[in-house]
Amino acid sequence: MNRKNSSNNPKRPSQSYSRSRRIQYVNQACNECKRRKIRCDGANPCGKCVRSSVPCLYVNNHRAQKAATAVLASSDCQSGGRIAQKTDNVGAHSVDMSHRDEAHAMLERQTSQTSPRGAQTFQSSGDASLDSPEFCGPSSSEFTLNVVSGSLRAMGMPAAILDKSNLEAGTSPSTSSRLAQYGPFMKLLAMDPLWDTRRKDAIDLIEQWCEATGTLYPVVSREKMLETANDVFGAMDNAQNEGAKVNRGSLIEALFTDETSKMKIVMAIGRTVESGGRNDQAQRLFQSITEAVEGLLWNTNSISGIQLLVLAALYYYHLDEEVRTGRIIGFAARLCLEMGLHRRVTVESTFPNLEDRSTALRTFWCVYMLERRTSLGQGIPFSIQDSYVDPSLFSLCNFGTIVSALLDWTKLAGRTWHALNSQGEKEAEINMDELKLLDYQVKQWYEQLPKDLRLDRALLQKQVEGTEETQTTYFQAVLFLRKSHLQNLIYRPVLRSAARITQHERYAFIATDFAKEALQTLTDLNETTSLIRTWPLFFKHLLLTAFGNLLLVIVNASSTFADSIRAEFEIALDLIKLLSTRSPPLVQIWKRLQGLRELQARLFNRSLAEVSSGSASSHIDYSSDALLFDELFPALPLSLGVSSGGTELQGDFAGTPLVREHLNTLFDFPVGSSNFFNSPFVGWE
Repeated sequence: MNRKNSSNNPKRPSQSYSRSRRIQYVNQACNECKRRKIRCDGANPCGKCVRSSVPCLYVNNHRAQKAATAVLASSDCQSGGRIAQKTDNVGAHSVDMSHRDEAHAMLERQTSQTSPRGAQTFQSSGDASLDSPEFCGPSSSEFTLNVVSGSLRAMGMPAAILDKSNLEAGTSPSTSSRLAQYGPFMKLLAMDPLWDTRRKDAIDLIEQWCEATGTLYPVVSREKMLETANDVFGAMDNAQNEGAKVNRGSLIEALFTDETSKMKIVMAIGRTVESGGRNDQAQRLFQSITEAVEGLLWNTNSISGIQLLVLAALYYYHLDEEVRTGRIIGFAARLCLEMGLHRRVTVESTFPNLEDRSTALRTFWCVYMLERRTSLGQGIPFSIQDSYVDPSLFSLCNFGTIVSALLDWTKLAGRTWHALNSQGEKEAEINMDELKLLDYQVKQWYEQLPKDLRLDRALLQKQVEGTEETQTTYFQAVLFLRKSHLQNLIYRPVLRSAARITQHERYAFIATDFAKEALQTLTDLNETTSLIRTWPLFFKHLLLTAFGNLLLVIVNASSTFADSIRAEFEIALDLIKLLSTRSPPLVQIWKRLQGLRELQARLFNRSLAEVSSGSASSHIDYSSDALLFDELFPALPLSLGVSSGGTELQGDFAGTPLVREHLNTLFDFPVGSSNFFNSPFVGWE
């Protein structure tokens, strides 16, 4: 240290620069990490102090949030003076466009001197969101594609469906969570995205949220959001009219609250829906609250924090980032269990005020529904099991007919998940009584809905194309989607192999009918409304589930079902092509369906060879299993023997680019070819 001081003494002008660098260094490491001379992650507390169970302290901590609070406490301190200088630039930025350039220049200087830890953290971890979970349960589309691909490989036909690991890494979309390189104070004030938003636009986005997603997941109330919007934009108007220096206290107080952060996420979701995908303003709105979301990992648990997590999960849901959605809502579910929101006695004692109790329950139900919905889509376990939840809590739900219906559906979704995932424990046997009971319960659930919430396909088909759909049509479509999704999942185990289809042929036809009904309804909605184009992600799971069932039928029993599902297969391709422009994962699935062009030729050549040699037989050999359940489902191992003649699941997924016409030719059988898969098949039990 003395050497450094002596080297700087002759150069007096550089002392301020060295002082600035020293402050930056202090902010990046806590006392303990500096003492041990190890790298500090900059969190408060940092990871190393947490693991070592020692206090984590920072010296001269000039973090933006603490500096902003210091302005409210003392306006004559040095950090307060710096914030005042920045807020003055905010007022000038709003009045004179020339000051905007000055603010941007200041931003560049600030960025060149400081590198926010938050930005570095998100950039270093951004690529993790591009990785899908290694484990995919039976209710996931990935699991179905693995079954189809494995069955085709067992027939000696690799490359029918590409493995996701073979896709080019460069085709993945860039992560949406990278923080802009703002200086700490410019990020907080001068560059806050709300300065570029009009009050009317914010109110419109809040109203749109409340009429759609906000009704399905009422985690925040319309009145509270509108009140927050008026308070925030009122403070910003005062700063513009009277000067930011005079109103800096109220301005900072309005911009840096949990309610404002929630409002920003609601607005970000609205912008994302409007643009049909990633939107620059939406990303800026969300980036401005990422530090608040990160802080929930260390801060005291609260209902407001859980609400913020739910909204953050919904934001990623609308970006079709299922992995991040699941992680965030899974964390929120853990916090709910820690607070005891699943027990009535705890809720009543913790929240004696009826309004606070209602808010807590509404938040808990949103976490309960979204976590179950996400787990069903990914096929992974969920934290809040129905056995944990006090049954009497459901009687306290008075949040409307739609939320009550979705809560009942969520319980059915949990039973469906358990039924699908219990197949490994029951070896290859299917409990048809359990599946039939679930099917009956789903039908009863839908039939007991009010008539105005049930979708009438006959009326839908009569609707004139281009007619503006009502809010009721939206809710009808959502509830039909939930019903059809469960029905397609319930009977999926029947379609997993030719042996099962032969054994349970009646239920295989039922499963096929459910898939056809789902796809026909989706195309009716697409032709007569704009719902699918506006909310593509709400319909993606049903589309992939129904399409996956059709693929299983094609692979395992094409001679029985090919003619009857040809039209629906083409419908599915049209819809996948449509939604792939709005959903990056669907683009990946579309690319993975390579090799189907060669599939027809291979199968036809095999059939011709068998017919000419007289070896064709209606008998199918089920003596060996090409796929073991535990290869796809390692969490629930299954002991099934593989005969010496079993095909080992190896091979490179090579393929050529596929266009839509190639997929359509999959069903163009030559005249006289009675069985599309007329070859010995190694079944999967």
